[in-house]
Amino acid sequence: MRLLSQRKVAGSGLLVAAILMVGLLAQPARAQAPGWSALAGPRFPAAEHAVVWQLAADPGQPSVILAATSKGVFRSSDSGQTWSATSITTWTWTVAFSSGGAAVYAGTGKAGVYRSTDAGVSWSKDDAGLNNQDVRAIAVAPNAVVLGTNSGVYLGGTGVGWEPAGLQGTSISSVAVTVDSPLGVLAGSDSTVATSNLFVNLAVGQATSWQAVAGADPQGSPVFAIGAGPLARGAAHPPILVGNLKGLFLSTNGGAAWRQVNLSQGALWSVNAIAFDPENPAVVYVGGDNGGSSGGGLQRSTNGGSSWQVWQAGLPAADVTGLQVEPTSPLTVLAALWNGATREPATAKLVDTSAPGPTPLQAVGATSPIPISPPPTVAPTPSPRPSSGHGRRGGFSMPLWGPPLLAAFLVILVVGIFMGLRRRRDRLDAEAPP
Repeated sequence: MRLLSQRKVAGSGLLVAAILMVGLLAQPARAQAPGWSALAGPRFPAAEHAVVWQLAADPGQPSVILAATSKGVFRSSDSGQTWSATSITTWTWTVAFSSGGAAVYAGTGKAGVYRSTDAGVSWSKDDAGLNNQDVRAIAVAPNAVVLGTNSGVYLGGTGVGWEPAGLQGTSISSVAVTVDSPLGVLAGSDSTVATSNLFVNLAVGQATSWQAVAGADPQGSPVFAIGAGPLARGAAHPPILVGNLKGLFLSTNGGAAWRQVNLSQGALWSVNAIAFDPENPAVVYVGGDNGGSSGGGLQRSTNGGSSWQVWQAGLPAADVTGLQVEPTSPLTVLAALWNGATREPATAKLVDTSAPGPTPLQAVGATSPIPISPPPTVAPTPSPRPSSGHGRRGGFSMPLWGPPLLAAFLVILVVGIFMGLRRRRDRLDAEAPP
């Protein structure tokens, strides 16, 4: 009887344990924020106050990472463990790979655009048609490359040669492609005196007229970052986020209407960086700072930006200057950072194992390059052909020192004739009868 009772108790215990286990398994899994790991550079002495503005990984070989810094472009071929300087040593705001990774572009503060076709090993100037050398932002589409400069937007159909695409005279700090064909672009300015700092053109390359966008930059708030997600299958518009001095603003209808979204824990930053998963518009990361003071950070959304979670465990510095998402499996995120306490930059990588996977996407236009008229070329002024130290004009050859000597001879001749006539008149006056 006791044995039967023990068996009943044991059976009841197993049943309760089984019910509890089923209950635990039935609970929705809570996403655990995986930790960030610091990359080993690029390193700079604290006294230099150098800044890493952006990181970009080669889509074809993600172990190759380029860093745009205030000291030029640096390259890593081992996922950020070691870095080497490249031939670009001037202030560089941004680097961006083309859609397929065949080319990469670097936008500098004073030297225009550089282009590389070997993943940043070597670089060449790509300035044809570019009238402003301060290139602050680059956005790539399957059929075009868009530049934001200190004086307007420029467009390249193949990324070789540029033509003005409007907003000349306006300092453009950020650009994002929202539609591939016809090419739709949002451009933001960080001006502190303008009444509007966000502009849209839904036919870049066909028209240079831009319209101010209302609702995403209250009272002309400076715009620091724009992000547009991919287009999900069945959706009419991709999600678009704009970060500025007032916070973060979201549009789900192509920019026609906007609403301010609240970051987790009431974070109030200047939003500097926005990066969508290129294969899932629901996954997006944002980062910012607190105007040079402590209080920046990084957060993640898995519903296209409607709600947010703090996502910065292990981040080696709080202020975020740049973000990029690599479409690896699992997802990889790169962050460029600034440590206000040490006055040094930092970089970090996150393998986000809890991010939702890719979703079906739809094409948003043709992929043939947008036709760009070639920039006008100025014919060089022909210089005289030297021939044994002589200039050539018609069929007569005259020494190069001939014209000045002839002029001097004529001056002496005129003076001599004048003096001779004056002396003759004085002599005639003296010899004349009283």
